Amino acid sequence: MHTNPNRQRPLARAVALALGLCVIQPATVGVVAAEPAQVQRQRFDVPAGPLSAALRALAGQAGVALTFTPDQTDGRSSPGLHGQYSLAEAFAALLATHDLQAVRQANGGYALRPVIRVSGGDEATLRPVLVSASTAQTATGPVDGYLATRALTASKTDTPVLETARSISVVTADQIRDRGALSVENAVAYTAGVQVAAWGDDPRFDQITIRGFETTTTADYRDGLRQPYAGWLSCFRTEPYGLERLEIVKGPNSVLFGQISPGGMINRVSKRPTRESIREVEIQAGSNNHYQLQADLGGQLGEGSDWSWRLTGLARNADSDTLGVNDDSLYIAPALTWQPSAATRVTFLAHAEHYETAGSPRPFQYPSGKLSRFWPGDVDFDGLKQDQFTLGYEAEHRFNDVLTLRQNLRYGQVDTDNQYTDASLDADGDTILRSAVGVYEKMHSLNVDTSLAANFATGPLQHKLIAGIDYLELDSDVRYMSGPAPSISLSNPDHNQPIAKPTTVWSDLGISASQTGVYAQDQASLGNWRLSLGLRRDRAEQAQKDRLAGSTQRQTDRKTSGSVGLLYLVNDQLAPYVSYATSFTPQFGSNVGGSPYKPTVGKQVEAGIKYQPAGSKLLLTASVFNLVQQNALTRDLSDPAGINKIQTGETRSRGVELEATGKLLERLELVAAYTRQDVEVTRSNDGNQGKQPVGLPEQLASLWARYRFASGLSLGLGARWTGKTWADGANTLRNDGYTQVDANLGYDIGRWLPGASVALKATNLTDEQYLMCHDGYCYRGRGRSLVASLNYRW
Repeated sequence: MHTNPNRQRPLARAVALALGLCVIQPATVGVVAAEPAQVQRQRFDVPAGPLSAALRALAGQAGVALTFTPDQTDGRSSPGLHGQYSLAEAFAALLATHDLQAVRQANGGYALRPVIRVSGGDEATLRPVLVSASTAQTATGPVDGYLATRALTASKTDTPVLETARSISVVTADQIRDRGALSVENAVAYTAGVQVAAWGDDPRFDQITIRGFETTTTADYRDGLRQPYAGWLSCFRTEPYGLERLEIVKGPNSVLFGQISPGGMINRVSKRPTRESIREVEIQAGSNNHYQLQADLGGQLGEGSDWSWRLTGLARNADSDTLGVNDDSLYIAPALTWQPSAATRVTFLAHAEHYETAGSPRPFQYPSGKLSRFWPGDVDFDGLKQDQFTLGYEAEHRFNDVLTLRQNLRYGQVDTDNQYTDASLDADGDTILRSAVGVYEKMHSLNVDTSLAANFATGPLQHKLIAGIDYLELDSDVRYMSGPAPSISLSNPDHNQPIAKPTTVWSDLGISASQTGVYAQDQASLGNWRLSLGLRRDRAEQAQKDRLAGSTQRQTDRKTSGSVGLLYLVNDQLAPYVSYATSFTPQFGSNVGGSPYKPTVGKQVEAGIKYQPAGSKLLLTASVFNLVQQNALTRDLSDPAGINKIQTGETRSRGVELEATGKLLERLELVAAYTRQDVEVTRSNDGNQGKQPVGLPEQLASLWARYRFASGLSLGLGARWTGKTWADGANTLRNDGYTQVDANLGYDIGRWLPGASVALKATNLTDEQYLMCHDGYCYRGRGRSLVASLNYRW
């Protein structure tokens, strides 16, 4: 975010100019150029990177000569510069932390000189300092408040959100904390274009839909690498407390990430080591037997060390308002960064988690379709138990002012045991007949993404080019098993009967898959214009071994993806844009003729505008989009048996999204969003052509605001409205719309215990009850949750 210097008060401007321009030095060294009373300002767009490259870019944009020696800038970096500045202010901003200054020479050019301290005196030369908006934010680092001004996911580069020709939303750690989000699903619930809990309360998955397309299994990313999915339950789970932010990119993004949902993607950015000391411990207790202890610690490994560390973890034991549905977690995430120089940095990231919840959270449903509050499960048998582990690194080395090499790598494994009971009502109307079901899955995966980034100029064009290759492989074993289980009475239930682990195997699959993608993207700038062009080629392979049948089926898909975006910076506040992007998702299987199915493909056209008022920490965005997914499977009308499938199915989603994020007033932060989407099955032979898909609302709206009083009291209040949805594919049955209210009441008790605060957080404060039904299967929404916390930082 950038403050317009012209909007500063006269005294503030005078102070800024004095700090930026006035230095005390011997006359023989030269003087920093004085500027006329009417200071001339221009827009500078200097990308982050090596200091030498930043200085050259600045001098080139200003049209002045600048001389310096390599030893003055070697090993030093710059956060970049974006906005309206005078030349002196711009030089001062780039050099403020390097004990350097740009001194004007007799020929009108500039030379880099060290800041000279006065010999024999008590006064010293002041560092050139510019009072302006902070450029210290990075795309992976901490954000103070709700507004993140830079993002990584849309381009795989640290780029200002205002200058990215895509719709991007960022949920910061402060938003996650203020709303007390215990899942990624809860954390993104206030985001434009995003629907959560389309199947009601099911904590086994983060149910997230973007622009009408499901992203739970096909667009789950962490630190820029895919968290793959295999089988049914082998999904990586993410604790929001372990994240610095969540980045949501709307629409296709295969050009950088390969196979992905056409609706968009969510990148979960882990907390990383910082050189500043972090010490935080929090205890929680609340309704539904909720108890949690969490801690976040970090800092340098010794004064002046090249190493810094971070350790984040939590332990939770909790139930929900639905019998048999728990939410227990034990999570730990160590991280370590080694930075021997400004040119080299390696960060090691790992986490381990043991998670337990319900095996099936759906209550018993009568043959008539009516949903009861009765749970047909067993306390000792039913449940999902999942263990996951990841270990990897992010490495970066800058060769020179132009080239930087990066590599991200992660190994992960997920082991899941899921047991529950299938139930049906006996003729006596009281006895529920049950059978035991077990789903047992194991998955191992390896991701690696290697890229080379180049910052250079071709004439007046400035380029930020990235080219790379990424690779993913996974191996998974999935077994579905069944067995007998004793019946249970509706009127006098016994939920503690012994049930043996199922032994009858009715499906035993071994799944292996890999994806290799080669990609390139150029972000070019010319004056106020920003043009991005991307191209990628993928090869995706999958093999599925049926151990019961003794057969193996293999499939290979090759696909090219692309994107283009154009944005114009009217000034440093307003930026309209247009973009086009594509995606693909492989479909495993073949038609009756043995020909493998082609991947589904997504194509989106989007236009929007971003506005960041001068001097504010508020970003307003509006976008319209038209998104089409093709090659979906549908019935073959020429096949009387109805066995064959053909790929003529098509779904279209188009709509408008409005979003506001940041500070409306000095003490008031908010997130507001509105979505209107028209999702329609435009081609199908399954009887649903011209219909809306099940469970997707036409409208979504949300508002969360938090005000911090000077007394230390804070009040947060939010409401999320989900419009009506269809409960069946024929569009004859409706799910009612619903509104949920969330709240946060906090107080800083530092006057009694320095660094401490207390809070009471409520989710679904009014205990709104609703059902989400999908073609006869119904789930309840999660009820009210109240959690009190004591947080201590030192």
